[in-house]
Amino acid sequence: MLERFLYMPDGRIRTRRMTAVVITLVALALFGSFLITITPAISHSGAQALWVLFAVFLLKLPLVGLLFWLIVRNKEWPMRRPRWSDRETGEILDYISAEADRVAEFPDADRRLAYLVGEAWHVADRAEGERKADAVTVALTLDARRQRRGTHRRSGR
Repeated sequence: MLERFLYMPDGRIRTRRMTAVVITLVALALFGSFLITITPAISHSGAQALWVLFAVFLLKLPLVGLLFWLIVRNKEWPMRRPRWSDRETGEILDYISAEADRVAEFPDADRRLAYLVGEAWHVADRAEGERKADAVTVALTLDARRQRRGTHRRSGR
């Protein structure tokens, strides 16, 4: 239920809702800290214990729980390959293509295009299905552009 409330069906964060939830939980945790500071004003030790338990568990624990849930929900773990959605892979490939267009007239375009070709092959290694074919196409296109640029420069154009 929390995932449906804080995330869209495609996995993107609902920014306003997430911000509201985090602000609310931080405010409750700070209020809990304030309540703990007035604990000595309570004369009965049993009431003090209940007061501290209330302040810690009911006001601070929800923030800790949300943060733990966000950490566990993260699908990327150290030493494992990251998983990119089709949308993310498409955005990466679009960026690589746009960057190749942007750097085409730079003096060091050959070096930059070679780097972008390597990045496109990196995406192709990690992509699956139709996006893999898109990444291979981008890599081959950029490599051909880099090679054409090298022959044009050598021929004096």
